[in-house]
Amino acid sequence: MNDIRTLVGSEPYWNEDYEGIVQLPYNHLAQQPGKNFRTKLINTFNIYYGIDKVRLEQLSELISILHTSSLLIDDIEDNSETRRGIQTSHLKYGTPMTINSANYMYFKAMAVLERIASVRVDGSTEKEENVDGSLLKDLLVIFNAELINLHRGQGLDIYWRDSFPSIIPTESMYFNMVMNKTGGLFRLAVRIMERLKDETDSDSKSLVPLANLIGILFQVRDDYQNLTDETMIKNKGFAEDLSEGKLSFPVIHGLRYALDNEDEGTILFHTIKAKPKELKPKKETIDYLRDVTKSLEYTELKIKEISDLILDPEFVPDNNQEFNTHIISIVKNLSEI
Repeated sequence: MNDIRTLVGSEPYWNEDYEGIVQLPYNHLAQQPGKNFRTKLINTFNIYYGIDKVRLEQLSELISILHTSSLLIDDIEDNSETRRGIQTSHLKYGTPMTINSANYMYFKAMAVLERIASVRVDGSTEKEENVDGSLLKDLLVIFNAELINLHRGQGLDIYWRDSFPSIIPTESMYFNMVMNKTGGLFRLAVRIMERLKDETDSDSKSLVPLANLIGILFQVRDDYQNLTDETMIKNKGFAEDLSEGKLSFPVIHGLRYALDNEDEGTILFHTIKAKPKELKPKKETIDYLRDVTKSLEYTELKIKEISDLILDPEFVPDNNQEFNTHIISIVKNLSEI
């Protein structure tokens, strides 16, 4: 009984071994190299915002944790078998453990905000950090808003997939969903940087619309490459979006082409319903999207259109040539398919 009294009178016991256990599914994926696109983009945004190095590293850590955690949940929701060329965490460690690990790391990411909101105070013999309560409150509001947006977008994506064929989203519906889902972490980074920037720079152009556009471009390109790119096929498997029944950008175009031509019995409708694992039906579906509906060609044109739009003076600042040069390089890389 004395042990219980001692236990309840202190913080719950935790150690590094326990921490490692809870993080097993997360670390399984995090230790595999990704594209690091978000970190590169944050560094590019910082050419414009000029956040100090320590906070920049903390922000990159926060976004990386959220991205990796969201992939763990995404793989469960899509029943994926591989990610970054390895077995998905939920197949290795089980779905319950992976859900818990992903959710746990969401809150670990939130804890990074406290470090970002800390102000270093130099003492005579030691250094301590005081948390700026007003700043932390603002950062938490931003964090919460964008995590809500991310889950809204993911929820719509799943709902459309699972409701097919009763709902086939329009192009505009798709772009709005992507702005929530894919654009959420880009927008989160920008909004935090805007809050941290020098107060005297309050008249500068917001990069939130630019972040939204880059998120849309990134997802449309990702949808295209899932059906065509050898590297993505190696890391995730051949045309896994078709096996998941995902209503990706090329698929939505193809489905709407079929509806306009009263061809609902097409192989594309059958594939999205059947969610095949076999190569043959997936290859036939890709041929259909390429040769009949011209959806792959249309997606290529849309990628070019969005890329050109990103570089419009409406979305990029006209007073920072270094930033613009880096954005042009990023967009060029994303538009090369």
